[in-house]
Amino acid sequence: MWRKHRPVLLAALFTVLLLLLWQYALAPAFKAIPSPTEIADVLREDWDSLWADTRATAEVALLGLLVGSGIAIGLALVALAARSLESAILRLGLALYSVPIIVVAPLLVLWLGQGQKPRVAISALAVFFIVLVNTIRGFRSTTRESHELMYVLSASRLGVLRYLRAPSALPYLMSALKVAVPASVFGAVIGEWIGANKGLGVVMFFSLYQFEVPKLWAAMVLTTAIALAGYALVALAERLVMPWHESVQTSRLETA
Repeated sequence: MWRKHRPVLLAALFTVLLLLLWQYALAPAFKAIPSPTEIADVLREDWDSLWADTRATAEVALLGLLVGSGIAIGLALVALAARSLESAILRLGLALYSVPIIVVAPLLVLWLGQGQKPRVAISALAVFFIVLVNTIRGFRSTTRESHELMYVLSASRLGVLRYLRAPSALPYLMSALKVAVPASVFGAVIGEWIGANKGLGVVMFFSLYQFEVPKLWAAMVLTTAIALAGYALVALAERLVMPWHESVQTSRLETA
């Protein structure tokens, strides 16, 4: 029983110790850092408005994740179908990823106008290259022996994709999504800094310039909570869609 729940219990114990250290050591020593109780007070008092901002940021991050991942997977399929285009697609993705988001964000606002579109585009841009590289690598991770077996079975190109390349790419894709979820939240917050009337990025922006430090930290806590929740959902989906993979299976030694 203890071995089964040990990781969860250790994580909970570490969190409690961290909060106690923060409350009674860090906060008194550094006046610029609010204590957990001060942050909790802000969350309780301003919960209605903060919840609306949290929903706005989560919605933009989710749309950005879906758009960025969808485009990346589509281009990875194009690179798989036309090997000569793979290098060009990767270079395009690297070029987009190399440009700082904070520089591109104002341009996207000018091109797409005010509203949700530029924020979703910024979030998608933060996700795109991560998913693209890992998906292409996953498609190319198959062995020669497995391709020879597909040839012996007279499998079509679609059959090879469905039964060989897609299962091979799935672990890479799920790992990429675990990184892409926090990136999508980061992109959403950056988009809200550039131009928005609601969202946790807006709360951070105004709290910083109005010296409302506890509220700033409360927005940071909620932003982190969105990223952690998204990561947990991807980890759950990973267990559901690929239970056969060794990365999601519990080792016999761990359960012994």
